Formats: sequence, C-alpha cells, structure tokens
Amino acid sequence: MTARIAAGLGAALLAITALLALLGGDPASPLRHAYLAPVVLGALRGGAFGGALAAAAALLLYAPFVLPELERSGLTPETAEGLATLGIVAGTGTLVGALTTRAVRLRERYETLVATQRVLAEEAPLEEALERLGAVLARRLRMTAVALAVRDGERLVVTGGGAVAPGSVAATVMTTAEPAFVSDAGGGRRPRRVFVTPLLAGGRLLGALALERAGELGGDERAALEALGAHIGLALENARLAARQRRFAEELAQKVAEATRRLEELDRAKSSFVAIASHELRTPLTALQGFSELLAMRRLPPDEVRRLAGIMRGEAKRLGRIVSDLLDLSRIERGLALELRRAPVAIEALLVATADVFRRGSATHPIVVDCAPGLPRVDADPDALERILANLISNALKYSPPGRTVRVRARPAADGAAVDVEVEDEGAGIPAESLARIFEPYYRAPEAAGTARGTGIGLAVVKSLVEAHGGRIRIDSAPARGTRIAFSLPAVP
Repeated sequence: MTARIAAGLGAALLAITALLALLGGDPASPLRHAYLAPVVLGALRGGAFGGALAAAAALLLYAPFVLPELERSGLTPETAEGLATLGIVAGTGTLVGALTTRAVRLRERYETLVATQRVLAEEAPLEEALERLGAVLARRLRMTAVALAVRDGERLVVTGGGAVAPGSVAATVMTTAEPAFVSDAGGGRRPRRVFVTPLLAGGRLLGALALERAGELGGDERAALEALGAHIGLALENARLAARQRRFAEELAQKVAEATRRLEELDRAKSSFVAIASHELRTPLTALQGFSELLAMRRLPPDEVRRLAGIMRGEAKRLGRIVSDLLDLSRIERGLALELRRAPVAIEALLVATADVFRRGSATHPIVVDCAPGLPRVDADPDALERILANLISNALKYSPPGRTVRVRARPAADGAAVDVEVEDEGAGIPAESLARIFEPYYRAPEAAGTARGTGIGLAVVKSLVEAHGGRIRIDSAPARGTRIAFSLPAVP
C-alpha cells in the first residue's frame, strides 16, 4: 500500500470520526458503519498488513465513543452495538486483508507459471532457455539467486550455479527426488534460506531447481515452490516434445519435398526413356528390316549372305537384350523376383566368348580378358550372366575414347565361396554426386547423357540380376581415372 493511499484512508477515517463527534458521539449512530469502507479498501489495496493497519486506526478512533459510554452506563443496547461494530471492523479488516494477500499470491504464482511456459515455449537452445527462466524466477519470486540443473540426454545442463557438486543438497535432491530445505546457508548477517525442489514430469526426474533468499521462506511458500518445480518439469517435458514434433515436421517436410523432387525427376527420366528406348529399338529393327529385304529381293553370293546373316543375328541379339532388360525392369518395379535358371557355368569361357562378340563389332577398343587359372564354376543363369557381362562391356566401350583398353578380370574370392569379376575402362569417369545414383532405373549421369545414347536401365537390371544370384556389385570411379565395376557370384562347391 502506497503512502498516498494510506494518507487518503487516514483522512477518510478522521472525517468519519469528526462527523460522528458533530452528531453527538452516539456509539449506536448509523454513521459508525462508515468505518467499514476505508477498512475494506485498505485491506483490498494493502493485503493483510493494510487491512490490519486500517482496522487498528478505525478502532482507535471509534473506541473513545464506545468505551466511555460503557463505563458510564454499562452494557446498554447502544454500547452493545458499539462493541459489535468494533468486532466487525477488526474482523473485516483482518479477514479481507488475509484473503486479499492470498489472492495476490495466487495471482503472482499464476503469472509466474505463465511466464515459465512462455520462456520454455520459445525455440531456443536449452542453455539459453534455462538462463532466461532463472532470471524470470529470480525477479518474480524475489530470490537472491536461482539455479537450474536439467538432464538433456546423457549430459547435465546447469545454469546459475556452476556445476552440481557431489554430496551437495542439489545432488541429493537429484538422487532422491525429494525437496530439501536449508534454514541458513551461512555467509551473511541475515539467514540465507536455500530450498531445492526436484523437477518432475510423469514420475520421471528431469533435474532440480535451487532457490536462495536472504530472509524468511515459510512453509506455505516452500509448498508453492515445490508445486512450481512440478510445473516447470511438465513445461520442460512439453517443450522437449514440442521441439521433437517440430523436428519431425521439418524432417517430414524435407522428405516429402525430396520425394516430390525425385518423383519429378523420375517422371522426366521416364519421358526421356520412352524417346530413347524407341530409338534404341528402332535401330536394330531398321537393320533387320533392311537386310532381310536385301536377302528376299536379290540373289547374293553365299559369302555376302553369311555376312548379312551375321549382322542380322547380332542386331537380333541386341534387340533381345533390350526387350529382356525392359521385362526385367517391369518385374523389378512391381516388386517381383527375377526368374533364373541356374546351373554350373564356366565363367572363363563365357567371358572370352562375350569379349569376342564385342571384338568383332568394335575394332576401335582393345579388350583384354585376364582370368586366374583354375577358376571354379559359378552357380548362375547362363543367359542372365551373359546379359550382365554384355551390359558392362558395352558401357565400358561406349564411354571410353577410341584406342583405350577395356579390361575384364576374374579371380576366385579369398574365401573360395565366390568368383569376383571386374570390368574396367579408361574413360572420363563418373563424378561423386552421380555415383550414388548410378544404379537407379532411368538415371543417367549428366556427363554421360551428352556422350553416348542409352536407355538408363542397363545398370539397374545388372544390379538386380547380380543380387538375385546372391552376389554383390560395387563401383569405383572418379573423373579422369576411368570406371571399375566389380561383382561377385557364388561358386559351385
């Protein structure tokens, strides 16, 4: 209660007393009830202290009208009413003041809880949020010092008090989850009260709140601080869950954006694939159609017939590989297993035969086959293995400058349970950003797309065929160092 309000209430009480005296000083005068107005106002504005002070002043001013009359006339109806008024004034001031003080404390506690929620609801690192929370609590609770210790995963974040010393009151509270009160921490002329309460959320101990005040810290206030610790624990847990939800939403939005981008890329790649595949299919069909017309309409020497038949056979095989790749890719995209007819295969002979096919078709690139002696047979589908090798050798030739060597190697694995095969070229290599996606369907590295035509499905089918055999495939490449693709297939015991 301010001095101005106290002076106003005092003036009002004096005015009531003066009027009562002018009217004859009758203790039973109805004007006596006017004392309640400044007493109630003093209690509302000053709490318990203001109500008691206003009531005491009213009693001192009104008693001279009641007590002398009581001595002169005894307990008459008028003096009884005066005594009742004295009791009502005293009781009203005390009761209203106490209720006002309680209401003010409840309001302050509510405002403290709201301020706590606002601080912890902000997006900020835990250390910064706890620093701001400590400042808010020290100001609102009128504390000398406030310290918080909160567990964040495996670490302990401490603000306002350095570290939590082993064996200290805070360490004990964080072990027992029970509040602790120190009546005097020493170090000053006035007692330094210290109260430490646990921060709990759903029965789980999150940390501790330590408060220090140079002065009284009563039992009711300690109970309120214990409840505040529980609220802070819930607010911290809510803030943690909200932060996790925000991170989840951000990650989800990022994944959705990435998936959308990939779908858009895939859609563009499929559109490009349709155009390229049409061209790739048209080329062997055009050759087959043209050479078959020559054979049907002209008489040609046997040697020329054999030459044209060889070309037509090669184009038919090329067409068959493209169709097989398309069928296999269709099964892969539908989540179906690839059909394999496995048998023991002499891989050295198959490597040599496949390399010979490409030697006859390309005189611009030397192809070197290097097989270790005594290679075991592999448990594989011969047709699928031929397609794997044809795809890899074809790519090595396609993306290597003329005159560069393509090497094909085969070695038994260290444990003897598999055969390792490598196809290596001396081309421009593949950048690191494209290397991670090189086995994706329809994907073609931007550098490769401008170098040679292709459907973008060959390596995806190769990877699926190798894995369908129970093998592994890996790629090693870098710009200007060429590319090496290695795969392994299980050996026949």
